[in-house]
Amino acid sequence: LYHAPVDGSDLKQIPTTEGGFCSYSPDGKKLALNRMFREFRTWKYYRGGQADDIWINTVGTTELVNVTNNPAQDIFPMWIGEEIYFMSDRDHTMNLFCYNTATGQTRKVTDFKEYDCKFPSYSQDYVVFENGGYIYKYDIKGKKCEKVTITLASDGVYARNKLSEAPKGMKTMSILRGGISLSPDGERVLAAYRGDIFNLPATQGATYQITS
Repeated sequence: LYHAPVDGSDLKQIPTTEGGFCSYSPDGKKLALNRMFREFRTWKYYRGGQADDIWINTVGTTELVNVTNNPAQDIFPMWIGEEIYFMSDRDHTMNLFCYNTATGQTRKVTDFKEYDCKFPSYSQDYVVFENGGYIYKYDIKGKKCEKVTITLASDGVYARNKLSEAPKGMKTMSILRGGISLSPDGERVLAAYRGDIFNLPATQGATYQITS
């Protein structure tokens, strides 16, 4: 694990064990981390010696304390206040959990049944993550999880399906743009027009739209 200074100066290795995901405590004196990096490997529901746990390191020392100690995969530590949020598949589906550093208790925060929670990010007020292709936001203070409504401004209203006649200059336009390919026997030609590929006769015959 390394510090990467925002001014672009040299990297500085953090004096602890090798690790993957990590998060500092608010006072910067401790570091929650995964000692291994198994995320994105094809070992879903793996239980064994290479399943990650959340460890707490006292910065500047080799002291390490396992705070999850679970045979399942516990990843993405996110230290917020006196709590460490993390993802775990201990109940089969990956959900958001929380470890309280004051009480030593762990609680389950979300309860998704169908899809894993993935790719979390956090501030001091929220944890956001993806589940089933949607973005969710967990309110730290309100202890409430809700789907985030995302609206994208686009010109989709002008891209609706419609039928339109290709201009007579279609072949000429395609040639000028380099979007043509002649068949081996010279009887037909492929041409690009408005983002699709057409199969055209060299003299007479049917025209086929190859893509849509």
